[in-house]
Amino acid sequence: MHRTTCYLSGLAIAAMLATPGAAAAQGVDTWTAVQQLQADLKADRQAVVAANLPLAEGEAKAFWPAYKEYRAEVEKVGDRLAKLIVAYASNYESMTDAKADAFFTEMLAIDRDKVAVREKHVPKIRAVLPAQKAARFFQIENKLDAIVNMTLANEVPLVPLKK
Repeated sequence: MHRTTCYLSGLAIAAMLATPGAAAAQGVDTWTAVQQLQADLKADRQAVVAANLPLAEGEAKAFWPAYKEYRAEVEKVGDRLAKLIVAYASNYESMTDAKADAFFTEMLAIDRDKVAVREKHVPKIRAVLPAQKAARFFQIENKLDAIVNMTLANEVPLVPLKK
């Protein structure tokens, strides 16, 4: 995946914004910065898929609309995650048990919803691609998601424990 480096560097910046005080120190509105990075990452993700999923002309014609529909739904869930990270960052210093519980509950809901979107779209992708290419597509998605998750895990601090 030759575009992974560009994708990863963008994610590192996005995740850095999630750390307490990072956006304020940079003098940018956190949500605006996150939205811009999401737009950049959307283009990078599609480029990675295109570079790693060879499609015949007919397959491409059927796949890309299905891909865009799938990604639109995944991105709605991603927007929730971005908002959660921004809220977490702004509440980091004043974390309470109630806030931590609310953040954790929303994270579980986001995880469930992302799986539900994928399950909804697997048959649609399978309908437009041969089984091997459909499987490869979801492997690419999983790898890109793993990069996102690794970056977030590395950059977003653990819930602080009050002494």
